[in-house]
Amino acid sequence: MLHAAGSREVWWIDSRVDVKLTAEETGGHAGTWLWTAVGGATSPLHVHHHEDEQFLVLDGSASFAVGDDRVDAGAGDLVVLPRDVPHAYVVTSPTARLLGSVTPGGFEAFFTRLGTPVVAGEPAAPAPTPPQMAAVGAQLGVEILGPPPFGPTS
Repeated sequence: MLHAAGSREVWWIDSRVDVKLTAEETGGHAGTWLWTAVGGATSPLHVHHHEDEQFLVLDGSASFAVGDDRVDAGAGDLVVLPRDVPHAYVVTSPTARLLGSVTPGGFEAFFTRLGTPVVAGEPAAPAPTPPQMAAVGAQLGVEILGPPPFGPTS
């Protein structure tokens, strides 16, 4: 039975990401994280060249731009973001919890490399800058294409 290491919860753009499984723990097969987000939390338009990404919406709602399509997802919905297809997302409810994963694993390191560890009682840490995100993304085979294609509260 696989048992992941303790919490790897980091501040991620005014929200929290808790990495649950890493590529190292799964022999490279997968990476998984829990994203506890605030309304309006968004990603830049980007594309993964090494992995497929999936999001299971646990609570709340989010909109996803996937290629030329838009997918509005609520609790219980699973959204698949295939590799080499540009995508972005925005939380459309006041708060949301999403379980994110990649296959194969590796991209989850994006959060642990750029996020700041959550420390009880301390405020949210500043977000990584776009150049920092682009540099670490490039190391992981993720290309940042530009701003999200929708407003933060679409």
